[in-house]
Amino acid sequence: MEVVAMLRRLVLAAVMLAPWCAWAADLNGTITILESDAFIYRGASRLHAQEGVRLESGDIVETAASGFMQLELPDLSVVQFGPATRAMINASAGRQKPERWLFVMNGWCKVTGSKGGAADGSGLELRTRLFTMRPNTGVVVFAETPTDTTLFVERGEAKLTEDQASGVPLKSGDYYRRKAGARGVVNAGSNEAFVAAMPRVFRDSLPLRLDQYRNQVVQPKAASDFTYADVEPWLKAEPWLRRPLVQRWRAKARNPAFRAALVAGLASHPEWDPILFPEKYKKKPPVSSARPPWVPSTPGPLPVPVRAAREAASSPSAQ
Repeated sequence: MEVVAMLRRLVLAAVMLAPWCAWAADLNGTITILESDAFIYRGASRLHAQEGVRLESGDIVETAASGFMQLELPDLSVVQFGPATRAMINASAGRQKPERWLFVMNGWCKVTGSKGGAADGSGLELRTRLFTMRPNTGVVVFAETPTDTTLFVERGEAKLTEDQASGVPLKSGDYYRRKAGARGVVNAGSNEAFVAAMPRVFRDSLPLRLDQYRNQVVQPKAASDFTYADVEPWLKAEPWLRRPLVQRWRAKARNPAFRAALVAGLASHPEWDPILFPEKYKKKPPVSSARPPWVPSTPGPLPVPVRAAREAASSPSAQ
């Protein structure tokens, strides 16, 4: 009877835990719409993105020059990536509340926030080189380049943070732009060029398809190995982004071409030095400071020149 009762408790616990596990596994979102090619960099592998694939913490996604990807999260927030876009998504499920952030390296992105995620702060935090945006209920479209960022608030409200400065509040219809090394400006100049360059798909209202893939497990297919050039922007990114990549990609240092490129660009990612030249970091044996034991000299016959000199000095003629 005790065994039966124990089994019942285990089954009940599994049933209660299953929804949470499914939710936790989907913290990073599911690819629900995909046009053209896209890659997922997971661990030291490169994979082909597919509709229905659930992203994992730390995944890097990269869309093709004509690509589009829609990512849906369980809190009903939506992320859309335009052509030639690189981004990393990360999430952690702690004891108190989950933390989700999306770092966009370059390209076009549209983010639709959710009420639940904004209310308790568990929604998606948007990060770029030049600003951070806390979870909110607004809809924003932005373009990111290595030298500047431009953002348009399509609906709702948003608040950006520049470095450690105070927040920049934005409302529906506001146009924000910031260049590297300068403060951001709001509604300065025309946004016609931004609107003209914006991917046309961003102007459409696309359906939500998360329910279609909720009970499916879609595995991405393996793609060809990536080269140093493929991930160079990440290897030379901000320190907090690139440092975790050392352990993730350290096996790539055994590839001669990848290693040579790492050595050539070492000044931009010095954290690779211990991986490339481990002999420099080996502990050297301690040097003893103790003096050797004293050994008394043993009397013996003097060398001939010394004996002759002493005899000459003691002879009567020398006196």
